[in-house]
Amino acid sequence: VTLSRIPSSSPMTNGNAAYELYYRQLDPGNTGKISAAEAAQFLKKSGLPDSTLGKIWDLADSDRKGFLDKKGFFIALRLVASAQAGNDVSLSNLSQSAAVPKFLTRQPHPAF
Repeated sequence: VTLSRIPSSSPMTNGNAAYELYYRQLDPGNTGKISAAEAAQFLKKSGLPDSTLGKIWDLADSDRKGFLDKKGFFIALRLVASAQAGNDVSLSNLSQSAAVPKFLTRQPHPAF
């Protein structure tokens, strides 16, 4: 299975409100691109090891564009959720997980 075979209108790439919210956080101008640096910074909040995140990036950016479009970002989110559930990071697991991935949020520091 390659990403180019996954239609843009598949349930994997739309219809999830949480995924849409994450996407809008990283692409507020709706440019259709999330840079590698922005995506990496965001995905690191998943708590997954860098080696796992590297595999996720390689699968989500299979065309080696150096950025994620909406479809690639949603696929990355699904792979994060799958990995967090203890599954292998692979495109064959994309259809199994409809879970929303968990990301750490920074707590504001109390003012002293």
